[in-house]
Amino acid sequence: MGIIRWLDRHLEEVLLSIFLIILITLTSVNVVLRYIFNSGLTWSDEVCKYCLIFSGFISIGYWVRRNSGICVDALVQTFSEPVRKVLGIIVQFIVLAFFLAMFKSSFHVLEGIKRSGQVSGTLQISMVYIYTAPVIGFGLAVIRTIQVLYLTIFSKEKGGAGI
Repeated sequence: MGIIRWLDRHLEEVLLSIFLIILITLTSVNVVLRYIFNSGLTWSDEVCKYCLIFSGFISIGYWVRRNSGICVDALVQTFSEPVRKVLGIIVQFIVLAFFLAMFKSSFHVLEGIKRSGQVSGTLQISMVYIYTAPVIGFGLAVIRTIQVLYLTIFSKEKGGAGI
């Protein structure tokens, strides 16, 4: 159970850290190669672009899990704690519906890319691999939203989800 708990708390952080390290390393190496040796890695820009894409989609699950999304809650703060909790649950259900719709749509996009047989420009890898980023990102967002919703509804603590 320790591994599952660790993954629950750190999965997105580890993946985002790996992508960031790859991005920083390749960009730094390419800068050195271009400005000192007058050559560069032709494929590094493409890898960096794909790391950035995956980071963007995986970060959705991270901010849902950490409840760190941007929100305007001036009106909500005027209500009592029980009303705030109910409004929070309603918002979480709306967010869940949105992420489910995006998750379903990402599969349709992935099917279209698979049918097209499109490959990347430099690396010549199937774009199906790149278009799995939204599937993974929105899948994690759905899981994390369900998790936050569950913790918000069943948490004994004041204020909802004790994440």
